[in-house]
Amino acid sequence: MEFTNLVDYLYQRGAANFKVKLGLERIEELTKRIGCPQNSFKSIHVTGTNGKGSVTTALSQILRYNGMKVGTFISPHLVSLTERIKINGENISEREFVEIYNEIEEEIKKMDLKGEEYAPSFFEITTAMAFKYFEKQKVDVGIIEVGLGGRLDATNVINSDVSVITSISKDHIKTLGNTLEAIAYEKAGIIKKNNFLVLGNIDESPKKVILNKAKEVNAEKVYEHGKDFNSTNHRYFINNNMLDYYGINSEIKDLIFGANGTFQMENVTTSLAVVEAFMQKFGKALSIEKIREAMANFYWEGRFEYTEINGKKIVFDGAHNFAAAQQLEKSINLYFPTQKKIALIGILDDKDYKKMSQIFASVFDKIIVTSVPTERGRHPELIYEEFKKHTKNVEFIKDPSEGFNKLLSEKSDIYFFTGSLYLLGKIKELISTNLVAL
Repeated sequence: MEFTNLVDYLYQRGAANFKVKLGLERIEELTKRIGCPQNSFKSIHVTGTNGKGSVTTALSQILRYNGMKVGTFISPHLVSLTERIKINGENISEREFVEIYNEIEEEIKKMDLKGEEYAPSFFEITTAMAFKYFEKQKVDVGIIEVGLGGRLDATNVINSDVSVITSISKDHIKTLGNTLEAIAYEKAGIIKKNNFLVLGNIDESPKKVILNKAKEVNAEKVYEHGKDFNSTNHRYFINNNMLDYYGINSEIKDLIFGANGTFQMENVTTSLAVVEAFMQKFGKALSIEKIREAMANFYWEGRFEYTEINGKKIVFDGAHNFAAAQQLEKSINLYFPTQKKIALIGILDDKDYKKMSQIFASVFDKIIVTSVPTERGRHPELIYEEFKKHTKNVEFIKDPSEGFNKLLSEKSDIYFFTGSLYLLGKIKELISTNLVAL
């Protein structure tokens, strides 16, 4: 099967059972059928409402610079499905992606024969493929980002060495619950016996739920932001941010990192603590100089990602829920307080677009609302109507490529693309294939 045909097929499977298939029965059976590849490498399991992608990427960067062969599994991707599975920061090739699928296809088909309820989902298949690829590549450590929640997420078939919960706020409330405590319970489902657990900056009430779970399953150690590690002296400059880190065993002054955004201070701080915890667990030495090298080159695509195209200053930020929209507002006020700012915005139907539109309307001088190219973005006109309640300077252009061209034809100091990672992926694809006028 050609790569593009395989991707189409996997997406069709996803559309056929569009509701997220939570539960571990299928992934447990599928991984058993292919030899439990997830048990062949050490692993760090990362969840959290926001920040898990940044932390996963930072961990991969730091451990790679410290001499390890690192497998990384993330979701969603921006442009190509191959972005989800990486070795030492490099995407799996299209050829290898097809080869890995072919290796496990027979077992998938056998499960399909048992009926739709037993048929592995799109996400379960790609998760199993990542594990199989990491096994074949003999990685030293796999850094695995949770897809949704934690307890019932397909990635939770791993028996992790270190588990990480970056943050707790409201998102996916229909699936995970509408209180912080309920969401914390789902996230805490990734904690395993003998884990070293690292907690980001989490409010006391949901943190209590997590700590109770850690005690219940006999996690070996728990490291908390603000108690066991912290950072101070935060300094913000585009693509050149800085903090002082006070960690579990180390202090690092004037640490420079490329990733922008107010939220990255906590993400970087948490990432450093996770690396310390992992190295401590396995008695490995950690080079501060290598950390400095790794973080100087750390940026996270699609999160307050700043670039310039033909002299135009552009920021991509996939602020896809209310908490992320609040962080975007803070970052904008910090980095670009006085500049004129206009934005192309697409928000998924199942997000809290009423609250998000209020925030976006307050920070941008002009907004173009567009559609998000996914099943969950079928009603952009409803989102446009919501924006109209909060600003007069808004228009609706359904086609993202037309919206892109219209946005860049306007006069502005900074151009933003935000509201959904799916929208960012579409825009980046249009730019890379020269399908939009720059």
